[in-house]
Amino acid sequence: MKRFTHLLSILLFFILPSTVFATPKTLNDYEPILRNALTKFETVFKSSPKKHELVEQKVVFMMNQALKGEVTFLIDLNANQDLSAMGFVDFYNENKKPAIVVGTFFLDQFEKNPTIFYSALVHEFTHAYDFFNSQRYFLYYKNNRIVKALFEADAYAVESLFIQNYLVPQKIKLTKFETFLLDDLEKSSLSKIILINQTLSLPLLHTFLEIRDSKETIEAKVESLNVIGENLLSKFDTIQTLKDFENKMEIISIYFTYSILLDQLVYDIEQKEKEETIDPETFSLSKYPNVYQTRKQISEKVNQYQKEFEDYIIKENKRIRTEI
Repeated sequence: MKRFTHLLSILLFFILPSTVFATPKTLNDYEPILRNALTKFETVFKSSPKKHELVEQKVVFMMNQALKGEVTFLIDLNANQDLSAMGFVDFYNENKKPAIVVGTFFLDQFEKNPTIFYSALVHEFTHAYDFFNSQRYFLYYKNNRIVKALFEADAYAVESLFIQNYLVPQKIKLTKFETFLLDDLEKSSLSKIILINQTLSLPLLHTFLEIRDSKETIEAKVESLNVIGENLLSKFDTIQTLKDFENKMEIISIYFTYSILLDQLVYDIEQKEKEETIDPETFSLSKYPNVYQTRKQISEKVNQYQKEFEDYIIKENKRIRTEI
């Protein structure tokens, strides 16, 4: 533990500059808070009577990367608003070390609510692990919304498993966010957090992946996607009869997911099956007339719910990110 802490004191030398000070504290004030938070996280992680293989894999690997100086920790003085104030930055294009950026929101809260730091750190460790172990894939698909959603789902899964297997067994007081995430894991396999965070339907996303990775031909895969779309169209009018608002938003998210991701999905299918890089500028879903028309109809129909859906996402995002 002492060796880990000692090396962190070196790593923390690299700090994000800031021209706007959101609090009276300076970087010199925040550095020992972050060092203390990292040391206490290590203690909590190692002290748990329960373990989970997936969590151990990600966290132990990233601890070792920190020891070797392969990942640094940065403090962002401007990130002081909510739970979005921590992130992983690959810095690939600048040829710098990748970093975990920690906002002052977590450091200001640490003494009262340490678990939000612990769970967020595990989340970002998972992203960093993906970068180190699948760097080409991570970078190549960085702007692919389907893959981005999968990376987020994976990070939330590991974060939730950390809460379940490391915080709960030690009877460490959880914030509302950890309680929400744990509940979402147990009741809906994290569908709600992905809906709120990525504005996507996780169940439909999993179905898309099954089709993408099947051994069928491109044409058969596209036809399967068209059948899904036609089924959605046949049930569209039932949305207005739904009484449960949460259920209604989940159903609407399926239609938006189909509409938003279909082009990317079919492009990915073609690229995977043809084993060649296809210029996205030359790709058009219109080459598959049936599914193109189906997607167009769904896009037009679901637009009537766009404002209601967006308001729901904004409200839920604010709630889970600020209600500690």
